[in-house]
Amino acid sequence: MDSHRLSKDEAILTSVAESIGSTLGVIAAKAGAVQKALTKKVAAAKPLARRAAKRAVKKRANLRGKRAGTTRSALGSRRAKQKP
Repeated sequence: MDSHRLSKDEAILTSVAESIGSTLGVIAAKAGAVQKALTKKVAAAKPLARRAAKRAVKKRANLRGKRAGTTRSALGSRRAKQKP
């Protein structure tokens, strides 16, 4: 009777271990899929971010160029007009 009970306990433990292993495998597969998807999204977003950064730099340079053409007196008069 003792050996029958041990084999039954072993079968239950084996079943539980297989179930845990299967669950962990599913979780690992889903985590891998999420990581892959995020990597693709980041890779796709990089060129867009670069373009946006270049545009911002160009815009800023254009603004600086326009401001550089104005005289100090013109800037001073603008500031005086803005203050109440």
